[in-house]
Amino acid sequence: MPTKQELLDAVENAILAKLNGNAVQSYSVGGRNIQYYSLKALYDLRDKLMAEIGAENGTTNYASFERPT
Repeated sequence: MPTKQELLDAVENAILAKLNGNAVQSYSVGGRNIQYYSLKALYDLRDKLMAEIGAENGTTNYASFERPT
């Protein structure tokens, strides 16, 4: 079974491939075939994995958003 970091690396590679115009319709991670992920779904999965890895390492990232004036 792949580690969360390996999954994160695969998701980031899929995002880069999509952004570079390569149509990623399927790819394999640790023997699992993942198909037809939208760019939004890949971003969501990346964010989730980053949060889980951060929590395991005892680090947390915070962001603050304000309405522009």
